[in-house]
Order: sequence, then structure tokens, then C-alpha cells
Amino acid sequence: MLKTILLILLGLFFILNGINHLINTHIYEEYSLKRGLVSPRLMVQLSSVVLIFGGTTLMFNFLIFYGVIGLSIFLIIASFSLHKFWKEKDSQSKLLESMHFAKNMAILTELIYIAFS
Repeated sequence: MLKTILLILLGLFFILNGINHLINTHIYEEYSLKRGLVSPRLMVQLSSVVLIFGGTTLMFNFLIFYGVIGLSIFLIIASFSLHKFWKEKDSQSKLLESMHFAKNMAILTELIYIAFS
């Protein structure tokens, strides 16, 4: 029962983030462009689809393995292409990007645990 509730909450987290990517595409696109991401608008739109799909699989306990794969790929790409804290010169930017990177790695670890438990 507790695992079901936690999966629903995690799924909701990803769905809301996906919706946020759709609503605020221009903001994410600008951020991605500054980070040198190829085709930032398309990548933001694709990421929203992956986030919503992955979150839905977790919420409804259906095709979870595929959702976890998609979300994991998203987190790895986002972490290493957008949150490159090791390249930041400004200490505030370095701290912010390192926190985003660490958060993504923690969520990735959780997803791997879900996939294999």
C-alpha cells in the first residue's frame, strides 16, 4: 500500500514537471539554448512527453519499466548536458547547477531501484 502511494506521488511529480515544460516552453527553451542544447524547443517538447508518459506509467502501475527507461534517459541527458556545474565559474551558479545535478542523480537512483524491485 505504501509503495503504491509513493509511486503515485512520484508519478504526479513527473507529470506536473512535464506539464510545466509545456506551459513554460519558452523559459526552458531559453535556458537550454544558453546551455548549448541542440534544437532546444524540440528537446523541451520531447522532454515534456517523456515526463508525462513516465509519470503516468508510475501512477497507474502500467508499463513501469518503459516509463523508468524514458525517465532515466531524460535525467541522464538533462544532468550531463544542462547541469554542468563543473564548468560554472560563478559560485552561485555552480551551487545551483550542482544541486540540480545531485537531485537528478538521486531521482535516477530511485527509478533504478523501482525498476529492479
